[in-house]
Amino acid sequence: GMFAADSPSLLLPQAISISKAINTQEAPVKEKHVRRIILGTHHEKGAFTFWSYAIGLPLPSSSILSWKFCHVLHKVLRDGHPNVLQDCQRYRSNIREVGDLWGHLHDRYGQLVSIYTRLLLTKISFHAKHHEFPPGLEVSDEVLEKTAGTDVNNIFQLTVELFDYLDCELKLSESVFRQLNTSMALSQMSAVQCRLAPLIQVIQDCSHLYHYAVKLMFKLHSCLPADTLQGHRDRFHEQFRSLKSFFKKASDMLYFKRLIQIPRLPENPPNFLRASALAEHVKPVVVIPEEAPEDEEPENLIEISTASTTEPQITSDIFQQTFGPPNGIRDDRDAQIESLKKEVDTLRAEMEKIKLEVKLGGGAAVFQRCTPFDPAGAAVHHAAQGAGEQPGGRGGGAAQAEAEGAGGQRAAPGRAGEAAAGEAGQRPVPAALRRGRK
Repeated sequence: GMFAADSPSLLLPQAISISKAINTQEAPVKEKHVRRIILGTHHEKGAFTFWSYAIGLPLPSSSILSWKFCHVLHKVLRDGHPNVLQDCQRYRSNIREVGDLWGHLHDRYGQLVSIYTRLLLTKISFHAKHHEFPPGLEVSDEVLEKTAGTDVNNIFQLTVELFDYLDCELKLSESVFRQLNTSMALSQMSAVQCRLAPLIQVIQDCSHLYHYAVKLMFKLHSCLPADTLQGHRDRFHEQFRSLKSFFKKASDMLYFKRLIQIPRLPENPPNFLRASALAEHVKPVVVIPEEAPEDEEPENLIEISTASTTEPQITSDIFQQTFGPPNGIRDDRDAQIESLKKEVDTLRAEMEKIKLEVKLGGGAAVFQRCTPFDPAGAAVHHAAQGAGEQPGGRGGGAAQAEAEGAGGQRAAPGRAGEAAAGEAGQRPVPAALRRGRK
């Protein structure tokens, strides 16, 4: 059946995860929050809920908020349900607007946001045009062959598009490293990790794009005279150098060691003038290791600001007084208690949302002019948007790349994974997600 957009069991957790993942704190996005958002897209077969909250985020008010939005969007595109792509296409102008805004301001994260939005827009349009390539970019060599076809003009054009795509990825990695190399203070570990975290997706994308570019370049050299391809070769060699240096730098960093196994590129680029050199090409493979859960403590569904830390206790006392079963025996009033507790949580979330909007000075209104969502004609009112975190400062400098330590770990997925997979007639959630991988 159609995804019930107003079913709180699905909406609220995703909304809360979105507000926890995309905040103004200068620290990497927590894996478990993103995983819940991704599972939500598999549940509802699209990114409806994600976007209905995302367009309300006050992105123009914080470049860190915008950076983390880009990071989450990248992961949702890569690992979310296949329909996420067409949902994101509808919001291209929103993404472009954020990039343009920050591109004109002298803000360190803002500069990165402007480059990241270009990458995301390139990604969306490439995959919308070439449906054979999913946004996670994983396809077999047979599919690559079939997509490229036999028309040399097609192969030529597809190669150029892969180069453009790879350029956007490399531009982002180069810009991040450039910021890490300047005015870095060793104390700012979370500032470093906040910038580095999205490069995990960039490394994954690059390893595929590089492999496809190599395969297509050999194909082109088998059909066309070498001198017509001089421009292609020059461009490839430049990208090879940048990618090799990126992979090398990232491999040397403590931060990535636990999170991703980065492939090594060969000493020299492939020699396309010698057809037999194709046999020497090894597809670079990225491995995401299994990880221990980020933190073991059970998560509050709603984060309560310090001002109201005493509230939950009072609430539960009232429940005890009003409904407490005599002598601690459970009875059917427990169900009533449960539903009332849920209601309180929902109201508290609503309250937090209002507090956040007041705190941010109504920044959320900036995106009001964006196209409203209308799933199959049903206007949706969302119960809650989760508690907002304190607007953080915009970190000035960041920290020397070697300074990263803990942080950014992955969590095993919550029970949502099993639930999402078990729904009758639903597309199963990829095993990697259920196992707690990216």
